[in-house]
Amino acid sequence: VIVEGEVRVVRGERTIARAGPGEFFGEISLLDGGPRTASVIAETPVVAIRLFKASFDKVVREEPRVAGKILAVVARRLREAQKTVTA
Repeated sequence: VIVEGEVRVVRGERTIARAGPGEFFGEISLLDGGPRTASVIAETPVVAIRLFKASFDKVVREEPRVAGKILAVVARRLREAQKTVTA
């Protein structure tokens, strides 16, 4: 979770997104344990909270609203990725 600063999300040589305070990345790997799907590069100095899988699983289990928000973001990102593939 980004607390301060701005990052750029890249896949290969292409910037696919930018993110700032309150946004997060790495959720796909936390959800399924698979490899990352993109790289994140700090554009400014960044302060972030690192959440390990056990803690992530606990939050998702105990806070259903958090799980719902994460799923909504994942769905939005998937739709955006589909647009770029079909465009």
